[in-house]
Parts: sequence; structure tokens; C-alpha cells
Amino acid sequence: MGPKFVELSQVASHLQRGRYLSYVAPKVMARARTMLPLAAMDPGLRAVARRWGAKLLRRPWRVLRPLHLQSIMIIQPIDMTADGRASMCDGCPDMTVHQGELVWSCRLEEQLLFRTTLRAVPRQRDMNETVGE
Repeated sequence: MGPKFVELSQVASHLQRGRYLSYVAPKVMARARTMLPLAAMDPGLRAVARRWGAKLLRRPWRVLRPLHLQSIMIIQPIDMTADGRASMCDGCPDMTVHQGELVWSCRLEEQLLFRTTLRAVPRQRDMNETVGE
């Protein structure tokens, strides 16, 4: 789908549900055919409809099979603070509770192995270079 269609979907979801789309359930991903009528408004969706139609001409029995969407989510990179702490995704959709504290699920292994969230420190030689040695 094109960027305008995706933007419209995000805005509509936000207005209707009060939140933006992030993860979509697999059953929704199998309902792409219901979006094909919107191809008149979206060039990206129009290209999908053309390709699907061409495949149906060669293999008409595929009309009985679902047409699937693929969802791609881009997650922001880690922001490193001056003291070495890592500030993870703002509004993380995958936070979890571990021993009464909210932790990022992608960093839960650090909590389980080291009982803390790791932080970055410069290598010793890097520290010497910054001092001017």
C-alpha cells in the first residue's frame, strides 16, 4: 500500500480507537481482499490488485484462497545517554512486568541473567584517546 493509504489507516484507527496501529492480528492479515475496492484511491494498492488479477487469470481457483497482507514495523534505534544508559523505544508496545518493575521485553534477558539492565561504557583505550594520551 502507498504511504498516503497507510497514513489514512493510522489516522482512522487513532480517531476510532484512540491508538495507532502497531501489531495486526494474523486473521486480519488474511483479509487483504476486503481492501481491494480501495485500490481506486491508492496507487500501491492498485498495483497489488493488478498483480492479483493477473494471477487469477492464470490460476482462477486461487480466488478461493485468502489474499494476505504483510506488515512491516520499524522500531526506533536505542538512544544512548551521556552516562551510558540506553533509552529504548518511546511508548514501547512490548513492555512487561518483571519483579514488580516495567522492563522492555527485548531486554528482559539482561534482567534474568544479570539482575539489571546493562549500560554501555567506553573502552579503556577510548577513554585515554579522549584525554589526549
